[in-house]
Amino acid sequence: MTVLRPQGEVSTVASHFQSWRSAARSSLAANMSPDLLSWSDDGLAIPLFGELASHAPGADLPIAVPTTVPRAFLSIASSVACHREMNRWSFLYSCLWRLAHGEPHLLEVAADPLTHRLLRMHKEVRRASHKMKAFVRFREVNSSVGSEPEYVAWFEPAHRVVERTAPFFADRFPSMRWSILTPDGCARFDGSDLTLTEGIERRQVPHSDDALEDLWRRYYAGIFNPARLNRSAMRAEMPMRYWKNLPESRLIESLSRDAPSRVARMIAQTTARPEELPRDLDAIESPSSQPGRFTSSDSIAEAPHVPWHSVCDPGWQEARRRGDDIPTPRHPLFARRGCDVYAGVAGWTDPSLLAPDVFYPSGAKDAESRLRYYATLFPMVEVDATYYAFPSVATSQRWVDRTPHDFVFDVKAHSLMTGHPTDPSRLPEWLRSELPVRLRGARNVYSHHFSSSTLDEIWRRFIGALEPLRAAHKLGAVMLQYPRWFTPTKEHADELKLARERLGSCPASVELRHRDWMSGRLTSPTFDLLRNLEFSYVAVDAPPGMESSMPPTVEVTHTDLAIFRFHGRRETTWETRNDSVIERYRYLYTKEQLVEWIPSIERAINESRRVHLTFNNNYWNYATTNAREMRNLFLSL
Repeated sequence: MTVLRPQGEVSTVASHFQSWRSAARSSLAANMSPDLLSWSDDGLAIPLFGELASHAPGADLPIAVPTTVPRAFLSIASSVACHREMNRWSFLYSCLWRLAHGEPHLLEVAADPLTHRLLRMHKEVRRASHKMKAFVRFREVNSSVGSEPEYVAWFEPAHRVVERTAPFFADRFPSMRWSILTPDGCARFDGSDLTLTEGIERRQVPHSDDALEDLWRRYYAGIFNPARLNRSAMRAEMPMRYWKNLPESRLIESLSRDAPSRVARMIAQTTARPEELPRDLDAIESPSSQPGRFTSSDSIAEAPHVPWHSVCDPGWQEARRRGDDIPTPRHPLFARRGCDVYAGVAGWTDPSLLAPDVFYPSGAKDAESRLRYYATLFPMVEVDATYYAFPSVATSQRWVDRTPHDFVFDVKAHSLMTGHPTDPSRLPEWLRSELPVRLRGARNVYSHHFSSSTLDEIWRRFIGALEPLRAAHKLGAVMLQYPRWFTPTKEHADELKLARERLGSCPASVELRHRDWMSGRLTSPTFDLLRNLEFSYVAVDAPPGMESSMPPTVEVTHTDLAIFRFHGRRETTWETRNDSVIERYRYLYTKEQLVEWIPSIERAINESRRVHLTFNNNYWNYATTNAREMRNLFLSL
């Protein structure tokens, strides 16, 4: 295998990793716990108190604790060193500390949050390396007569994987002279030596008019099979963040748009006789004679082979009647720069939303038909009912069965899990029997009325009930929405840590309701706490200036998911106790107010793989209207 060598004074990931290993060995020998150290970006330890002068890197040290760690950890750590997460060095040292202090089998405990995070980061780096191998496209930049061709590729990797991946290209193309240029570093191969130089900007890339690109585009268009088009699978394997540098990317939209008409022409050109066609072809028609509407006798669960966004689209039905090419409906899930963006509402069964002619067609009269219809228009929903009643495995499985494969549920944690008042009459019998007799008829009970073991069981049963969603990859996050009296204290910080322990590896988000969490010097520690606990911070839009109104601060604390919740801005009812919940959230955003959030959402799109935009202004069709408006704003950019 060809070895890559730095050229000149180039800062490399490998050198930073070696610096970290040396500093970590010295710190471990000095018995410095993780909370006593800070780490620079180049892998050097900075003691918060005192110095490590007597423990210079590489020196022979009296080892206070075992320093032997599993071989697999060093391999994984060298991979995680390439990750873009800012606190990767401190995180690796925390893993090392636990491995050396009585937990030698930590890497085998997949449910441990630290192990889960370590393996996830390792997987993300490996995936970034794989994508580099798949999506680097060389262009010829020197084709003058008598000169040896040179090839250049511009690439923007998700993580710092140029050093790890460049030798693959040297072994793959040993007779070519090529350069892979990235913002992190540039790998150059002259036919014998592979060297690494400093990164450059996109504008510095040499211009190229490569005829091979036109040939490749014609080839790509020729092998494109419209009948096998699957946009979700395409985005998963070829994330949109790479499209701008792929020569074939300019063809994808037009090829996808024309796919239905091409399939129709392919079918029309077959030699099948009419009697050989399926007898139930007319079943594709809408069960109602009125385009886009359903009657009470309609069965919305029918026509399983037709996408529901097609059945409910009047344009699709009209084209079907005329015999025209069937238009491709716009999928409710969209992507920007490799990030999937989901827009939806908090609850699909809000009473005002169920009113006639507000949102649902007349035939959607039960839970199944409403969820099926909702899922044709939006790619995600926040389940609010679980705040009041515990879910069951059977219910979760029904949600899985009634929604498309890429639909996602954010599930609100039960009120007892986040310290809210709870009506004991709505508790299951096994839990109500745990209460003292005097409290079983009370108006409200709280989590402190239960034993610690009972609370553990509450969390275990709640998370277990969501297993069908997790297995189907339809669980976005369990949302922990804390009350306004959940203030920034050590006790409440410990409560967040306990929540993570009880959740295990289950994805979760946190919405805070007291503005002091975001006040001055507490803002950064709050985000650090959520980041270390692998909670996605929920940025909110709410009436400003209230004690329970969080400022519109945006921070991505988990690269897997960022969440924005829009509560409306109705100041007069936000903190009143006598008004109904409907009155508190009865607010319709203007498009100008939605536009205000686009820069913050764009930032989250750049820093995470998924973004959820949840509208909680539940009154009639206010939330559904604003969710669609927000989606259309991004599609128009």
